[in-house]
Amino acid sequence: MKIGRSRPCPIALAVAAITASPLASAAQRLTLPAWVCAHPDAIFVSGLEAGESVVPHSPSNGSGGAYPGNVTRTVNVPGFGNQAYYLYVPTSYTPTRPWPAILVLHGAGGPGTSDIRAQAARTSWSALAQSAGFIVAAPAGSGSMGGWIAPNINGQGPSDYDAIATVVADVKAHYNIETTREYAWGFSAGGETLHDIVLTGWSGMNADTYAGFAVTGAVLAGCLPYNTVNSCVPANAARIIPLDIHAGVNDPNIPLSYPRSDKAVFLAAGWQQGDTLFYTEFTDGSPPGSHTYTATHLGDVWHNLCPNAVIP
Repeated sequence: MKIGRSRPCPIALAVAAITASPLASAAQRLTLPAWVCAHPDAIFVSGLEAGESVVPHSPSNGSGGAYPGNVTRTVNVPGFGNQAYYLYVPTSYTPTRPWPAILVLHGAGGPGTSDIRAQAARTSWSALAQSAGFIVAAPAGSGSMGGWIAPNINGQGPSDYDAIATVVADVKAHYNIETTREYAWGFSAGGETLHDIVLTGWSGMNADTYAGFAVTGAVLAGCLPYNTVNSCVPANAARIIPLDIHAGVNDPNIPLSYPRSDKAVFLAAGWQQGDTLFYTEFTDGSPPGSHTYTATHLGDVWHNLCPNAVIP
């Protein structure tokens, strides 16, 4: 069974190992009051009810970028050169207030498919981003099979991890992002890449500050171990970051035993079902319950991730 992401021969950038015990400086999770996710402009509509939770704010105050709608930006990644990535910015966007943002990582679709897959992932999230009020950022992998290049066995690069980090930094530098509410989602190889970045810990992008992440059609077994790092081990993560897992019951790429095993591993490491872990086995889609995702699934993901924020 082939479930790993595309990892062609890599090329120099260090990966920092997360120790087995949580970091003392790890961000703190905060559950937001219900009204925050009820309106795109919820930052302004608090009812000031007794006992209402404080909503943290840490705006990136970006210097300005094109909006609204679909936007293509180009970043320079040392060792990779110029790379395009794809944004969706809601029509209601205004730089006068900070906005939540989600990083979306596409799956591998074969040679030459990365840009198409990245744009398709952006499109899949756009309607939800428009109605719920958040920004979507979709980088494109550079693997030979349309997937993602990870650091090599010694934790070297540069790799697509550098490109992802550069994209995240560029979004925050040019748009006003609410940095207490950064989320991420990955499909298939993109989900396995996301597992690696979040759980293993990587010096180029502090994933500890993410408010939540989600994977669809991806499993921990898709992560390849580095020489000195235990990759994708939930118990080694800097903190328990809320996670949504969606798995198709008929997925031909990933037998259901794998995501079910992942669920057990996360629960054993301290995640809690219905609070910090949301696990869904689905039978819909086309073909039903296959290696795919639907707008309904993405709506579930946002419903589960949206109430979470961090206090850096």
